[in-house]
Amino acid sequence: MLASFEKGLSAIDWLLSRLAALLVLAVMLMIACDVGGRYFFSHPLPWVYDVVSIYVINIVVYFMVSEVLRTQTHIELDLQVRFLPPRAWGVLQAVAWVAAAAVLVLTTWVVGQSMAESFGKGEVHPGLYEWPVWIEKATITLGLGLLTLRILARLARYLQRGQDASVFNKDESAAESATAGVH
Repeated sequence: MLASFEKGLSAIDWLLSRLAALLVLAVMLMIACDVGGRYFFSHPLPWVYDVVSIYVINIVVYFMVSEVLRTQTHIELDLQVRFLPPRAWGVLQAVAWVAAAAVLVLTTWVVGQSMAESFGKGEVHPGLYEWPVWIEKATITLGLGLLTLRILARLARYLQRGQDASVFNKDESAAESATAGVH
């Protein structure tokens, strides 16, 4: 059951990471059009800065966090504690991941509540165009929620296996998805 949950989570991560990659390409195109419009036609695209700074940056960052943890493509400080037995090191890692998950659950809840409140009030960013705030907060809520689920899945695998602390450094779904063509 845990493996199928992780496989589903990996499929969502894969989809969102591809969406984020497409948005990066779209941003490049939007900025090129904005610059071209500004310098060649004296008519920039006034909405580009808002869309990129309010929505796209959050989508690219938060839609990628769970995928980055799954694939271990993040910047990481690898701490080698040679004096600790593997079991003690595994327990320390579990405690750290439990603390991280607790903070993320709380943060996801607070941002989710704020998103619902923004949606209910019809809150918008002031400016030339009134961009809805709740979309920005929904992006953050989704990204943090997926990261929390990824961490909780790793903790569940650790509890299933007991002494094997290596589950904190990889996901089983990463190996399965690599063989299935989903990276």
